[in-house]
Amino acid sequence: MKRAILLFFCIFFLSFSGCNLLKSKAITLVTDRAEMAAYVEHFNGLGQDNRVEIAYKKKPELIFSENGKTADLLIGSYLNSPLFMEQFEPLDKLFTRGRIDSEAFYPELLDRGRLNKKQVLLPISFNLPAVFFKPEVIDSTLPGSTLPGLVIPLAALREQGAKYNRLKEDSFIRMGFSPLWEERFLYLNAVLWGTSFKEAGGEELVWDEEAMQKALDYSRTWINHDNSGVDKNIEFINRYLYEPMIKLAEEERVLFYLTSSAEFFSLLEGMGEERDFRWLSHQNRIPVEEEILFIGIPANAKNKKSAMVFLEWFFTPDTQQEILKMNHRKRLKVFGIGNGFSALQKVNELIFPQAYAMLIGHIPAANMLSFPRNLPVDWREIKSQVIIPWLMDSLTFEQEQSTLKSSIQAFRAENLH
Repeated sequence: MKRAILLFFCIFFLSFSGCNLLKSKAITLVTDRAEMAAYVEHFNGLGQDNRVEIAYKKKPELIFSENGKTADLLIGSYLNSPLFMEQFEPLDKLFTRGRIDSEAFYPELLDRGRLNKKQVLLPISFNLPAVFFKPEVIDSTLPGSTLPGLVIPLAALREQGAKYNRLKEDSFIRMGFSPLWEERFLYLNAVLWGTSFKEAGGEELVWDEEAMQKALDYSRTWINHDNSGVDKNIEFINRYLYEPMIKLAEEERVLFYLTSSAEFFSLLEGMGEERDFRWLSHQNRIPVEEEILFIGIPANAKNKKSAMVFLEWFFTPDTQQEILKMNHRKRLKVFGIGNGFSALQKVNELIFPQAYAMLIGHIPAANMLSFPRNLPVDWREIKSQVIIPWLMDSLTFEQEQSTLKSSIQAFRAENLH
């Protein structure tokens, strides 16, 4: 009899108490980021009622096109296209009820997750373009030359790169920097000049044509006037750039090389005074790379309430400080939060320098960051298969090229989505 009464109270407690173990259901998180598995493991180990199960998908956003498929949380880099954003649950009540502090985010970055005045996505992390170099090489080969402490403006990259150039028998044996070395530089240069790609409704991609022309003119003058023309640049590329840029810099074959904070794990580990870096900039503005990592709750999610508990846990400075410690403790080969700088401003300013000594004095102010506008769903394909090749062709071929607009139209006609 006593056992029967005890069983009754156990069932009553499990059914109606806050514990609710009999009814609990795992939160399904779909992402393309391997490091999220460690974050989920940490969350699940906290002993809370909610538990997360993680699933890997190369393009998490494609879950919206799979009939009958859903997730409670989605994490990915290309979720903030308006077409995708329409399919997420509004998260504003997390702010209005004080569960997440909206003022902790970079305001312009948080705005990229808003659609029709509703917050449907939360930014997790972002990355910045960086230029690495050896200070001792500048001191020894360019006496009297100095760089600003935080950024390297385009003009300084060009001027000091040109001074470092050296020809032997009409061929470069060393170069400071060339716009043709890195495809991503051609795109970043366009962004720095204010090209401002963005989605303008109905998946239409628009940009500032005048700014694009200024960017191209600047690169052409750089290549032709400072670097002796396209042919000599390409000759140097073919002769030397089969080696990693970091090795070429160590050998003093090149002075500067472009990278991203997304690659900081391998670059910062064991980095001493022999290497340093600056953020690439123009007019004191640093372009944020467009692969911003976002998280959201799909509108058809089955476990929205529990998913919000995970968001509430994740977006606190204490949690993110613990994640940074965990990166080191578990030797995760990842930089920062989700392989980037945190979307929470104070985490970057106060906690990141504690985790990465080389970031002391290298955290830019919020007003220096230029965040990209929201882009169409096929942006990554357009950028890699149309925009960057078009920029390269515009600089390396003398004959007139088709317009960028017509090239994008032709690409979309061949790849209807």
